[in-house]
Amino acid sequence: MTKNAACAFAAATLLAGLAAQPGLAQPVPRSTIAQSLTPPALPLSRVEAGLIPFPLPKDAQAYGSIDGRKMHRAVVELAGISRRYRDAGHPKFWGRIMGTSGDVETNEWLLAKFKSLGLSDVHAQPLDLPPQWMPKSWDVTMTGGGRTIHLESAQPDYYANGLPPGGLELDAVYAGLGTEADFAGKDVRGKAVFIYSMLGLAEQNAVKRADEKGAAVIFEVSMLPGNMRYQAYPSGTKAPAFTFGNDDGVLARQMIEAAKDGPAPKVKVTLDVEKVPNLKTALVWGTLPGATDETIYIAAHKDGWFDSASDNAGGVASMLGLAEYFAKIPKAKRRRTIVFVGLDGHHNGPDGGVGRRWMVANKATLFPKTVLFINVEHPATIVTQSRPRYYPGDELAWANTAMPLEWYAGGKSRPELQKIAWDTFKKFGVPLEFDPSPTPPAGDAGVFFRFLPAVSASEYHSYFHTDWETPEMVPWTGLEATTRAFAKIIDEVNTLPLSAFQRPEEPAPQRAASAD
Repeated sequence: MTKNAACAFAAATLLAGLAAQPGLAQPVPRSTIAQSLTPPALPLSRVEAGLIPFPLPKDAQAYGSIDGRKMHRAVVELAGISRRYRDAGHPKFWGRIMGTSGDVETNEWLLAKFKSLGLSDVHAQPLDLPPQWMPKSWDVTMTGGGRTIHLESAQPDYYANGLPPGGLELDAVYAGLGTEADFAGKDVRGKAVFIYSMLGLAEQNAVKRADEKGAAVIFEVSMLPGNMRYQAYPSGTKAPAFTFGNDDGVLARQMIEAAKDGPAPKVKVTLDVEKVPNLKTALVWGTLPGATDETIYIAAHKDGWFDSASDNAGGVASMLGLAEYFAKIPKAKRRRTIVFVGLDGHHNGPDGGVGRRWMVANKATLFPKTVLFINVEHPATIVTQSRPRYYPGDELAWANTAMPLEWYAGGKSRPELQKIAWDTFKKFGVPLEFDPSPTPPAGDAGVFFRFLPAVSASEYHSYFHTDWETPEMVPWTGLEATTRAFAKIIDEVNTLPLSAFQRPEEPAPQRAASAD
């Protein structure tokens, strides 16, 4: 029996065994052609060997020293920091979370990397954090028809309100996509409401609608294949909101369906949270002096949930790849000073982004002669296909290349920068969406674009903010191509004067920039 056949047989045996147990619904089938039943979907060795590297153009051989495999080792190291925090007593809410020991270790790690590359003025700038939301414990079970299921993938939305000691026991209500049509004729006041959504569907404002209609707890199910834990941004609701993976969501729906006209299934939910005061984080700085006092800034946020391999270990690794490349160029040949900033992060709710707010408040001092601001955020993620046609099961299939990136380059007022970015990404084989992102750009660039010539290229798809966002789904080939392109963009910008990119500050956008 081949190794793949053996894996498929073992997975099928597991599914059959689960299905045979009394009281358990049939698990969601998977083909196991490409994907295992638990993360990572594929072993790193197979991914690394199967990826397609883009060959260097003949006139770009200088960028060959930017090594994707080396940068990927940094991704693995940063994921290791996240896992050490998890294993130190934080099994459910974990990662490189600001104000925690994982944050401290990340800052020390990045300081050491900057120093090893020979950057100057390497230092951490401490920042005070407002009280930080920290969930201490939570649990969700569902009982109906004489059986109880434990919904393991439940994850409270960031900043969710806690529940009374001992939790609540509530009737379960199915609300479909959470539209007004789905709520028609249903009394959800004081109940546990289940809403189903998937990447690509139009925003229905379903969670807020459930809250307005009096739900006591709201569960939002991601219908992407699998049972991923997803950490959502604040819902802004009075009722605590949770996310579920698809497999748990299917089991919950089946239990509601089985009740028919009988008593609704009961949901027992607990959530104990605290706001921890007096925590600190830091910006981590390093500089490569240039021949002039004009500046280029390269920034990447350090924080993230779970392994946060793409978001944003990949960005930090790419920033280090750029630092290593330009550190090897003599100062006299670096036209502009390059400042590298490990941003504290922005995953900590409505008070997040302390460091970037400080930078905006001090923009007159920091950026009087800045010709370019590169935000390196989620620069490479494996291509995934949801529920491929003709596959016998339900899964996310992986391809051996990188996902197309959303991108922004200076906006409509800087056509020169847009052309440089588009041509350069294309030259190095970085897949892009045809059109740049609408203003404001997503992520940290969204707070700098109004007064700086900002460039970013990011991905926000299937594994975003989930516990499946492991190093295996960050392709070294994508890291390599994107980082080489960033280096070339810097070199192209350095052929032009500062005046080519400076513009009056744009008015504040009508909507807040995306936090990530």
